[in-house]
Amino acid sequence: MIKHTIKQDPAEPKFIKIISEISTLGSNRILMQLPAWRPGRYELGNFAKNLKRFEVFDALQHPISYKKVSKDCWEIETNGIASFHIQYYYYAQQADAGACFVAEDMIFLNPVHCFMYVSDRINEAHVLNFEVPANWEIASQLPLEGKTLQAKDFDTLADSPIFVSPNLKHHSFKVQQTRFHFWFLGADFPLLQNLEEDTKKYAKWQTDLYGELPCENFHFMYLLLPNAFRHGVEHMDSTVIAMGPINNLDTKEMYNDLLAISSHELFHLWNVKRIRPVELLPYDFTRENYSRLGYIYEGITTYYGDLALWQSGVWSWEQYCESLSGDLSKHLSNEGRHYYSVAESSFDTWLDGYVPGVPGRKVSIYTEGLVAAFIADIMVLEASNGSKRLHHVMNILYERTWKQGKGYTQELYRNILEEVSGISFEKYFSELIEGKGFLEISLIDSLEKIGLTLEKQLDEAGIAAWRIKKYVHPTNLQSQLFDFWRESH
Repeated sequence: MIKHTIKQDPAEPKFIKIISEISTLGSNRILMQLPAWRPGRYELGNFAKNLKRFEVFDALQHPISYKKVSKDCWEIETNGIASFHIQYYYYAQQADAGACFVAEDMIFLNPVHCFMYVSDRINEAHVLNFEVPANWEIASQLPLEGKTLQAKDFDTLADSPIFVSPNLKHHSFKVQQTRFHFWFLGADFPLLQNLEEDTKKYAKWQTDLYGELPCENFHFMYLLLPNAFRHGVEHMDSTVIAMGPINNLDTKEMYNDLLAISSHELFHLWNVKRIRPVELLPYDFTRENYSRLGYIYEGITTYYGDLALWQSGVWSWEQYCESLSGDLSKHLSNEGRHYYSVAESSFDTWLDGYVPGVPGRKVSIYTEGLVAAFIADIMVLEASNGSKRLHHVMNILYERTWKQGKGYTQELYRNILEEVSGISFEKYFSELIEGKGFLEISLIDSLEKIGLTLEKQLDEAGIAAWRIKKYVHPTNLQSQLFDFWRESH
């Protein structure tokens, strides 16, 4: 077991101080590893750049020699000692959903950024003790006793964000047998009752799709910011969502935006936190974990995040249509769709997936993945005469992977699509997933099948946008397929 002590140092107000006690277990050499990336953002984070004043001591406070063997791995000489401790300061001034931030009245940690593990003992348990005033509360998916959190292994610790503050606001309710928790840090939330009611609706819809909620507790951890911001990160039984500005929280636009990102992150409870590609099971925190399947774990999640809001009754058709039109506009405005496949772009998130990059070079696994998911949904819907959906594919994928302790491949996903629909998906994968420039052709065709079309509009600056429109007089078949698509399950 590794024991971590976390404290604030008034002399270093922008840093968090971490002291970790490690048993040698008789080893003469210990490698201490800090992760190089975090799940949910498939690019190297190089968190070691935020660390300073790294020191190692034995039980009598005598310094121990060490050396760095990689950018984020330290070799400790432990000859003849039973234990040692390391201490360092971690710079915590990144107030987004996936990083760390410390202020006078709060600590927000994503442990994957700032805690180390013994490289060949990743399954070892971790205990975190926070040296904070008695009136400070702690919010986390980890088991809590007093000011101490426990994680059964490093994977669990790395995936468990933490709020610590005297100003936490908490609210909870149940969906089926699972207790949902709202944690607000930074401000009170003005539309709490609305948020509970709407969360219950879309959470039940998503639960019905998969057949179960796979956790006893789920935590929505909302970091409410004074500046304009929007960011969410999924975790095993929780999510952190950073939103701002706090003065606009009660506006219709920002509230719906909060619902959209919240629904997206909840869908990740199944898709990617449990249904995972073989390349991400288990995680290797020391290097890139390449996968060409981002159109599944992010694209399908993006599709279902908004769809759940509409089909659960939280959003009207007009609200859903506006959101979907915005996503399709992003796709159709991106020149890179002609030159890079969504599978290639998934692989390259480790290169430049989260910055604009070179104009027209690539596509987004979120946007292009959403388009591909919509097309697959319509293909299954049409082939089964409305009796099956992409819902059924995801349900089976959940049963055959997470429930059996396995990851999935593109081959498995394709096999399930063909099993559920009864048709071939060979062209779908060769053109829409591995190919370039074919998505919009199938998109227009899929929209037409359910009586929808895209209308190009120009704003005052001459920038193009596309809006979904319903046919004035759709055929009976188009109306029937639209009604099948509109139904929740």
